[in-house]
Amino acid sequence: MKTAFKRFKHGLRNYLGRARQESLPALTSTRNKTQFSDVQRRINIYLRALWDYDFPISQTKVNLENIKIHKPFIENDFVHLPYAYYDLTLDSDIHVSAQEIYRAAAAHAAAHLIYSKHHFLAGSIDKWQKAVISTIEDARVEMLSIRKFPGLKHLWAVQHTATPLHNITANDYLSRLARALLDEAYIDDDHWVNQGRELFKAVKNLGDHQISWDIGMTLAHAFPQKKIKFNARWDMLGAPYRDDNRYIWRVVKPKEDESAATGFNYKSILGIREVTIVEVDAGKTRGRTSSESESTAQASDTYFYSEWNYRSQIETQAWVTLREKTPKSGDLQLIDKIIAQNNHLLSRMKNFLHAIRYEGVHRIRKLEEGDEIDINAAIRAQIDINLGVPPDSRIMMRSVRKNHDISVLVLLDLSRSTMKKVQGQEHTVLELTQQVCVLFADAIASVGDPFAIHGFCSETRHRVEYYRFKDFDQPYDDVPKGKIAGMTGQRNTRMGAAIRHATYYLNAQKSSKKLLMLITDGEPSDDDVHDRKYLRVDTTKAVSEARRSGINTYCISLDPGADQYVSRIFGARNYMVVDHIKSLPEKILMLYASLTH
Repeated sequence: MKTAFKRFKHGLRNYLGRARQESLPALTSTRNKTQFSDVQRRINIYLRALWDYDFPISQTKVNLENIKIHKPFIENDFVHLPYAYYDLTLDSDIHVSAQEIYRAAAAHAAAHLIYSKHHFLAGSIDKWQKAVISTIEDARVEMLSIRKFPGLKHLWAVQHTATPLHNITANDYLSRLARALLDEAYIDDDHWVNQGRELFKAVKNLGDHQISWDIGMTLAHAFPQKKIKFNARWDMLGAPYRDDNRYIWRVVKPKEDESAATGFNYKSILGIREVTIVEVDAGKTRGRTSSESESTAQASDTYFYSEWNYRSQIETQAWVTLREKTPKSGDLQLIDKIIAQNNHLLSRMKNFLHAIRYEGVHRIRKLEEGDEIDINAAIRAQIDINLGVPPDSRIMMRSVRKNHDISVLVLLDLSRSTMKKVQGQEHTVLELTQQVCVLFADAIASVGDPFAIHGFCSETRHRVEYYRFKDFDQPYDDVPKGKIAGMTGQRNTRMGAAIRHATYYLNAQKSSKKLLMLITDGEPSDDDVHDRKYLRVDTTKAVSEARRSGINTYCISLDPGADQYVSRIFGARNYMVVDHIKSLPEKILMLYASLTH
């Protein structure tokens, strides 16, 4: 008890004597309060002006029982700012208004949303290591933002007040490190702080998120020499605008994938913010309805995609949020039933695909050794002999069969309209889509061409959901079959973002030919868009981007009125409107054969 009192007395003396970093703003604050509601509109305009993106922002009420609630935080891609901030007088001549703190907090959170492309897994590290890595990640995203908007440096730097006099707690050193990384004019005589500054300066590529982990772990291991313990409950960064960094961390649960020791999934998309988490589905075996085991990986990745605004003629970066969702498995008996009902068609199409796969012979000529004599070369050689000219001895040739070198991705519109019955028939559009997927996949799998089946739906630009039923490197077995059987239709059709995401997966394939086949029953639409032309033009832009990547995009539309718009989106020769629904499976297989022949 006596020891605890001495520690409290020592801390109180430093606080009242302004030796502690957080004491200065607390004791000299003017206490002029600005509430979130007073600045919300201005913050939205401010962020929009910076990034040309409307970040979702909400307020968090102050809870005096939990001071951590005072810190901003990011959750589910929403920026949460405190209910109120107070003006601060940080020095005799440095005054920071509450509006500036709000603006700095919003800009810092936006920097994370733009540049923190991956979550870190926290299960294998302690709280001190986590705090140091977070400090480096804060500096990394701020530096990237400052390169684009230099004025942000002053906005943030003025709120860092740590000095070499702050040397009591581990947080004091973290705050000094944070200031040193942001402000090159700041002078600090501590070896640990300067070590962090030098490591950060030596980084060649700030776009690589792994540097935060590497530098943070190096500094965390070097700090114990100071013999100062870190108290995660009380030690918090002093800069009032910085968030609590929960956004960049993912707590490892027992069933989650711990194989990635550094906590990263190294997928990347050029110019697109990607937040990656790999989870493990506990997946219960339910007889033939699901063959997924406890090691099945469940993707819950989040991506930001651009969108083209035809009115302003501007491509708005990071405008659409797309999340990958794991499809639920259905009853495999549905797949067996589809195959049994269409066995004759399936057999016919398999025979046709096998015939065209190896159709055509490519002859390699001018060989000294080969399978047969090249008659033309032999005649030329004999003429040379008769003329007394040395003949060309390469009179053999070899015949090589042409093989397919193609990857195809079938992209399915899974909007709520697919749950409606096809006009004049008993089955729904979704049931027809499942039938097409089963027959197409079974036929293509028989000839060995790499293929994938993905689907999408949307609910405003903040929620585009993407489902991967079967991937290129995945065998066509009971797992993808079960996912196809479990398909459902819901929400809307934000087509451009889905095409951009499908383009990413096709670009990763090494095939010389790449084909994206979109099956839809309507035009692009969503709840937050009332101008029908807007999403049409954006989808046209996405198709054009795919074409520049070497991807041939083809649309199979079940909408009788598609002729009014589909040709403008996909091109006059890159679409098909299916009038007779019963022939759809056969038409798609024939289309695939013709496009890949």
